[in-house]
Amino acid sequence: MAAAGAGGLPSAGAGGTSGAAGASQALAGSGGSVAGSGAGGAGGSAAGMSGSGGMSAGAGAGAGGSAGSAGSPNAVNTVPTDYKGTPFSALMIPGRINAADYDRGGAGVAWCHDMGNCTANIVTGDYPGASGVYRPAMPTTAKICGGAACDDNVGVCRMSTSKPDNTINGAAMPATDTYLCYSTAGEWTKYTVTVAAAGTYSVEGVMAVPMNGAVNLSFGNGITTGDLKLAITPTANSGSGENYHSWDDRKGLATVTFPAPGKYLMTLTQVGRFNADNFTFTKM
Repeated sequence: MAAAGAGGLPSAGAGGTSGAAGASQALAGSGGSVAGSGAGGAGGSAAGMSGSGGMSAGAGAGAGGSAGSAGSPNAVNTVPTDYKGTPFSALMIPGRINAADYDRGGAGVAWCHDMGNCTANIVTGDYPGASGVYRPAMPTTAKICGGAACDDNVGVCRMSTSKPDNTINGAAMPATDTYLCYSTAGEWTKYTVTVAAAGTYSVEGVMAVPMNGAVNLSFGNGITTGDLKLAITPTANSGSGENYHSWDDRKGLATVTFPAPGKYLMTLTQVGRFNADNFTFTKM
């Protein structure tokens, strides 16, 4: 499995501390694979790999960027030519994609919180005050930056001991994990990803799910998980009284098949609202 352990949860008593918090600000630009250069680098194949706890937000993303497939004669670029978003991190499949690492581009381009008004009713209250900013203001080099879109925030929160944010078995979630929160049904976020090789990949996800949670991961050209109903995350053994803060690693959610390596645009749609931490893709 690429990025072994990247999608896993900390075990009860392991402490769940993440290995690399610094990668949370890995911006596109160092990740040559996203640009399609195919430049090799030891870091690329480990995109999304955490240092020790397996759950650090953004760990490994953006450094090295070895998507050798991008230089393959069979590589494709299926990202729509009129798409104005740009990568926030170098995201690889196989590997882990952090839900909070959606593309730059702003409301209506890379994300939409509310279908009636993409920037309406955004809440980021569950974010410890001492935590650093995960998504700083959009750089002046971004293709779109105007008004509220410059905040580049669809609604992100960070794990907190005050909730507490625990696994369903009671282990504390890594304090550096940043996730999509206070979402609405229909909310979507987009991610530019590089697929290393054609084939079928299994999908797992770390999430906290209330009643009626559901998700869809689509990559264009009919490549999709379809709408997936998500079972509630139980709270009986988590130490948290809320489904939204009781986290589970859902393996075998679905499979997706890519006909060729190259660049794809993934759209994560919250068909039914839930808190999304990350999704891991493993070659079968």
